[in-house]
Amino acid sequence: MNIVHAPLIDTTGGLAGNTVTPFDYGTCPCHQATQRSRDLIRIQCASTSASTERAIAAIDRSRTIAWSGKAADLFRSRQGTSLTNASLLSDEVYATVRMVGGAP
Repeated sequence: MNIVHAPLIDTTGGLAGNTVTPFDYGTCPCHQATQRSRDLIRIQCASTSASTERAIAAIDRSRTIAWSGKAADLFRSRQGTSLTNASLLSDEVYATVRMVGGAP
């Protein structure tokens, strides 16, 4: 019977023979990465919120257009759908900002 010996592994120095302790950065990089991600999310939310507000304002202004007929009805119907979607997006933006721990 042949006996196979495993190579010596320093179990106190890291994983599977790695001579560096895993994640030995002095400080945990996760906190910085998380903060950068939160900052980016807040920036994108602010941009999305501004765009959504402009879209809602434009849709509201379009209601004053004096126009009748089937094309006008279709236009207003689509604008109503767009307004609903913009409002939902606005709600989601605020929910996302709250979730990552910030105020909108």
